[in-house]
Amino acid sequence: MAKTPLWLVPLHVRGGVEPLPASFTGAYVRVFCTAPDANIAAWTAIQAIEAMGYSVPDNPTTVEMMPASDYEQFIAAQWPELVNELPTQSELYERLAENRVVLGPFGAYSD
Repeated sequence: MAKTPLWLVPLHVRGGVEPLPASFTGAYVRVFCTAPDANIAAWTAIQAIEAMGYSVPDNPTTVEMMPASDYEQFIAAQWPELVNELPTQSELYERLAENRVVLGPFGAYSD
């Protein structure tokens, strides 16, 4: 699993069937997933967010890839204050083995 390509898909999220908290208009989130290429990774990420009841108004313009083994290092660099709140490296591997995605923190905003 360590050498598995891990895609990072940044998404813009809006309320859908599942509303965002009342004070927020939208949010941004990075979705971590596996896929054979960037297009399928983007589709996988969008499907996961929409399955949660949110809408994705825009397709992602960039999708990054890294080895799955770099996940904890990436999390520690991006969101050091949330390391204990996000899935661990072994939890990431478990979710990927089940063809599930892992979500980074949501960054919400209001207009």
